[in-house]
Amino acid sequence: MRRYLPFTSWDKLPSCGVLGLVLLTFVAGKIGGRGGYISIPGSLSDSGLWCSRQLRLVLGVMTMARLWFVGAAALGVSLASAQAVISAQGCTSRSFTIPSWFVEDLAATGGGASFSLLNRATNQTAEYTCRGGNCSAEEEIEDLVASVQISGTRASVSVNQTWSCSDRTPETKFTAAGTASVPLTDGKADSSPLLVKGSLLQPVALTPRYNEGPTGHDTPGCLAKSESPSWILSHVIWADQDGDEITSVKEQRLTFILTNLANGYEASCMSQGPVATNIFCAGTEFQSFTIGRYSISTAVQFDPATYSVTINQTWFCDDHNPAKPLQISATGTLPLPLSCTTEPIPSSPTHLKKFCTVPTTDSTVSLTGTLGTVVTLQPYSIEDPVPATQDSCTLSSIYSPKWQFSYFSTYNGSISFEIILQTNRGFRYPNPVYQGKSAGDGWWECEMGYDGGAQVPEGPLWPYKCQFRWDEGRKELSLRAEWECLELDAENPVRFSGVSTATVNSNIVCEKVEHREYTDEPLGEGEELTIPEPVGVVDYCYTENPSYAWVGDVKDVTWTSGKSL
Repeated sequence: MRRYLPFTSWDKLPSCGVLGLVLLTFVAGKIGGRGGYISIPGSLSDSGLWCSRQLRLVLGVMTMARLWFVGAAALGVSLASAQAVISAQGCTSRSFTIPSWFVEDLAATGGGASFSLLNRATNQTAEYTCRGGNCSAEEEIEDLVASVQISGTRASVSVNQTWSCSDRTPETKFTAAGTASVPLTDGKADSSPLLVKGSLLQPVALTPRYNEGPTGHDTPGCLAKSESPSWILSHVIWADQDGDEITSVKEQRLTFILTNLANGYEASCMSQGPVATNIFCAGTEFQSFTIGRYSISTAVQFDPATYSVTINQTWFCDDHNPAKPLQISATGTLPLPLSCTTEPIPSSPTHLKKFCTVPTTDSTVSLTGTLGTVVTLQPYSIEDPVPATQDSCTLSSIYSPKWQFSYFSTYNGSISFEIILQTNRGFRYPNPVYQGKSAGDGWWECEMGYDGGAQVPEGPLWPYKCQFRWDEGRKELSLRAEWECLELDAENPVRFSGVSTATVNSNIVCEKVEHREYTDEPLGEGEELTIPEPVGVVDYCYTENPSYAWVGDVKDVTWTSGKSL
């Protein structure tokens, strides 16, 4: 059970400043350096939990802002080929991400059925009639088998189809199969269209991942409760300090937890500054990778003079019918029934500080709103994969596989570099590779760096196993690598292997540096970390331009699918 501290004065507000600064500095360093992810757990103490919730909000907002600044640099070195950009939403891409069908106007008639079938990958349509479960099209489509089984007031539709996509080179053949069922009312399907999600059988076996969608979109009663929108504001705290800006700061602060009663969505809201009018709210959308294209948005205004708070929120419901998802907006205004205490600021007695809370038994306030606009979205779009603008890991690896190399260096003859797949990588950064054991004939085993086992929804964009060879005379780096792509189906990723050779077209400069020997042995009790004395001088060589990166095409690519490593 969550517990919160019943604050009674300004001085008892949790001090999150130092912790927040440390965490924000860490996050900024990780984002600006080699990437990374952070999760802030709530402390077992009440004040720690309060800090945790508020810092999640701060980190979410600050991280998103930071990402916009570093995004240009990240995307500038990860642009896919022109063909990949043009074809990212073409037949091939859709066949990998949404191999599925829409069944429209399904009706059961006299021991048979009829319906329209749309392949979502190819946009190919056909009209079907069925007898005894077997279906035939008015115009036969090669390699497509559809059937319908009627059992009482429910119909089950199965589809198996093979098709080809020629928008990429080489042309690719796909086979997918799927089954879905729907209730019938008076012989007609309750949902139209009916979505039949397919699993790919070729060219690889996988079941594409769909999104979870925004919080509560399919919660029973979401739509019905949204007709009379209402929220709960809990743990409301208002603090107003009239500082002299010399010994004390002038600051206003409003914080509360906002809960939408239609879908259960919860957001942490806060404002801090000289004047608290615009309140920032954020929920799970800042920490989830699987919400999809639609996320709940909340805007809050506050009037410090009247304690009036205005909520504007947009959310989504498809519990009534996923074929007809709705985007719902509502607003509500309420003067907060605050109970306040005022006292002088010790460092500036002529200035006052005010601390206010809600004096109700459970410290909550109910707010009933007014329904605004309601927009019908595309069928099943709430959980559909987000349409691609560039190729992801799988398509890049099949149709235009390239490694991007950077930060090449040698230290005392030992080679290291950084590597990442050239694909739509978002804000992912290269991973370091170090020289391991000899693999014979000039080849060396790769030792992956600190992110070698990164577990994020998209999976690592670098090899899980590789060997490399360095030709110093030709300045050529060759790589034999194995990697996998998890973004389509994390349980059954597509696994690749291939060979790449690329030239380091940058000046390599060398210098003499002191060499120190470090040990991996853990420190004993009472031992202190010490820097060892130099034991000699070695050569350290590196690319003259530290930001120099180069690309190597991957040849002899093979792929298969299987269980995740």
